[in-house]
Amino acid sequence: MLLDLLILFFSSLIIGYSGALMPGPVLIVTINESAKKGFKSGFYVSIGHALLELILVILLTFGLAEILSLKPIVALIGFLGGIFLSWMAYNILKDTLRRKISLNFDIGSNDHKMGSMALGIFTSLFNPFWLIWWVTVGLSLLLWSLEFGIIGVFAFYFGHILSDVSWYGLVSFAMARGKRFMSEKVYRALLIFCGATLIFFSIFFIENGLYNLL
Repeated sequence: MLLDLLILFFSSLIIGYSGALMPGPVLIVTINESAKKGFKSGFYVSIGHALLELILVILLTFGLAEILSLKPIVALIGFLGGIFLSWMAYNILKDTLRRKISLNFDIGSNDHKMGSMALGIFTSLFNPFWLIWWVTVGLSLLLWSLEFGIIGVFAFYFGHILSDVSWYGLVSFAMARGKRFMSEKVYRALLIFCGATLIFFSIFFIENGLYNLL
């Protein structure tokens, strides 16, 4: 069981990095906050993001997940999760190989007066791609984690959140210090690895969907 939990943890971590590394609203807010107010403010954005996802995981675990664990629904979730991961992998690999993704972000201005944690919550909550991810990929991982009980849910959640907090923390630290700690080549190599890994998981989720239809 320990090996299965470790596989679940690192699977959640790798899939989490695939999403966290891609430029998006939370990343841009992290850059803005850390560049203007220092490392802690940027880091608190990721904490707000993590708190929102904790609430969602709790709701799914103690209510909605039971309804959605019916075999036909699990099969549908598996198919949708696999398709969404394939789409993510395609876009990650395509944009990386075409050098459309860069660490040179346009910080821009930020007139929000709410706290950094609140920014992390709202930029996640109102991001349609975040909602799609949790309805498809996130729920598939959660249903897998429920096979091991509450300890499985912890393994999934902390694996997923570690990817967000570590990456956004690194970005916050780099922006606050005013210099880069990661080269473009390393960044692109990470994205290629994550994209290739997503292909494997997309096949796994689709296979799981077929299994639940039998």
